[in-house]
This record gives sequence, C-alpha cells and structure tokens, in this order.
Amino acid sequence: MKIIIQAVIPLFCIILVGYLAGRFKSLGTASAKPLNAFVMKYPLPILIFASIAREPLNNVFNFPFICAFLAGLFLPQLIVLWVSRMLYQETLTKSVLRAMAVSFPNVGFMGIPLLGALYGKEGILIASISVFLSVFQMLFTIIICEIDKEEKTTLKESLKSGAILFIKHPMMIATFLGLLYSASSLPMPVPLDNFTKYLGGVAGPTALFALGLLLVGVTFNKGKTEVTIISLLKLLMQPVITLMLLLVFKADPIWAASGMLLAALPTGVAISIFTDYYGEYTQRGTKTLLVTTIGSLITLSVLIALIPRFWPTLS
Repeated sequence: MKIIIQAVIPLFCIILVGYLAGRFKSLGTASAKPLNAFVMKYPLPILIFASIAREPLNNVFNFPFICAFLAGLFLPQLIVLWVSRMLYQETLTKSVLRAMAVSFPNVGFMGIPLLGALYGKEGILIASISVFLSVFQMLFTIIICEIDKEEKTTLKESLKSGAILFIKHPMMIATFLGLLYSASSLPMPVPLDNFTKYLGGVAGPTALFALGLLLVGVTFNKGKTEVTIISLLKLLMQPVITLMLLLVFKADPIWAASGMLLAALPTGVAISIFTDYYGEYTQRGTKTLLVTTIGSLITLSVLIALIPRFWPTLS
C-alpha cells in the first residue's frame, strides 16, 4: 500500500490538477494540444535519449522484453481489428482506431513517471524502450488509415510515406542518437547530464497535466456499452496477454513486471490525436481514454500489490 501511495496516487493527482484547471477555466482545454506537442517534440525525446545514452548497449537490447512487449502491443490490436471487420459494416479506419484504443498504452506520458517512481533509472530505461516500440504501432495505424483514406494511394506509396514519418519522428531520432552515444562508451558530461535531467524531467508532469485538460467535457450520451467493453479489454486483456508473452520469452523479473504494468496503463493520448485527425471514432476514443485513465487507478494498484507475489525479488 505504501508504494501505491508513493508511486501511483501522485500521478493521478497531477491529472486531477489538469482537469480542475480546465474545468474551472483557469486554463482553456485548448491548452492541451500545445502542451502535448511540446512534450512530444522536446522533453520526451530528450528523456529517451538520456536514459538510453547512460546505459551500456547490452542493457538496452533486452531481446526477450522487446519481442514480448512488441507482440503484446500488436496481438490485441490485430484481434480487435479482425473482430471489428467481422462484426461491423464500417470503414477500415474506424476499425483500426477501435483496435488502437484497446492496445495502445500510455507508455510515454504515464509509463515513464510510473516506472521511474517504482524502479528508478532502470524503470525509466524500460519505459523509454517501450515508447520506442510503441512508435511501430502508431506507424502501422497510420499506414492502415492512409490506405483507407486515399483509394488512389498504392500500398507502396503508403509504406514510403510511413517510413518517412517513422525516420523523422522525434522518438526515433532520440533513440538512434542515444544508441550511438551508448555505443561510444563515453561518459556524459555534467552540463549535458544536467540539461537532460532538467528538460527531460518535465515530460511526465506536463503530459499528465495536459491529459487532465483533455478529459474536461467528456460526456457519455452514447456508446456506453462499447466504451465499457473496450476499456475492460484494455485494462485486463492486454496486461494478461503481455505477461504471458513475457513469461514465455523468459524476461528478467524487473523487465517482466515493468512490461505487465506498462501494458496495464490506460489508453494513450495518441488515440485522441488520431481520431481527431482522421475524423473517425472521435467521441468513443476520447471516452475510452477517460474511462481507462480512471479505471487504471484500481488495476495498477492491484498489479503493483501483486508483484511481490509473482517476483519475490522485487518486494
């Protein structure tokens, strides 16, 4: 209970402050967009760079975790995408965005501060690697949406556009530079180390505050049943699938526990950005973001309490 109070409650308090700021109009809800853009382009890439650059390459390339977590992202998405295509007469874009709502955890905005509070620098490294892996899922979603959006666009053109977006993504650049620095085995100069700590340190709090702003004004007039099902699948199915994969791939205890917690995080803010951009699944995507964020307070608390039972060395 102590670790839950120390690690989880403060994160939700920051979300609550953001929500109250928007609810009482001390900051408009439109402020969430530039705040999220700031986090995605500056503090979060800096934090990812630093967490990778400080570690030896053999610590970064943890292949059991990488394989298991990547499969834990894509397997639920592909399952829900297939079921959606079987059950509903709807656009491919709507189906893949519904699938993303089930399978895209908030690893960047909540995963890094959560694992940092629980496991320190190693936790931040694990969360940073998961952010890198989540970009593959965003790329897959973008390609599917673009193929559906432009009937004249060939698969080759869509893949080319997706590859360009992938290479230019701030997370990719930060990861690549971090790997290069790690490979050099050079110590990080004190000024650079302090710079990355100062700027990277604001990524989590700013993102959580912006998430609170995003949740202002969300109502539940329609789609309650679907949002409930999608939220339960996100908070229960994905962490179970990911945990099973981590055990199959024999990930180390701290990596397995962290992967399970990352998969149990609420739906990522990217779902709101994607649904707004493509004009599909907008209301239900945002509602899922709200429900899973609130619900994850319970599920994360339970999972953190159970970790010592699964992995006694982490008690």
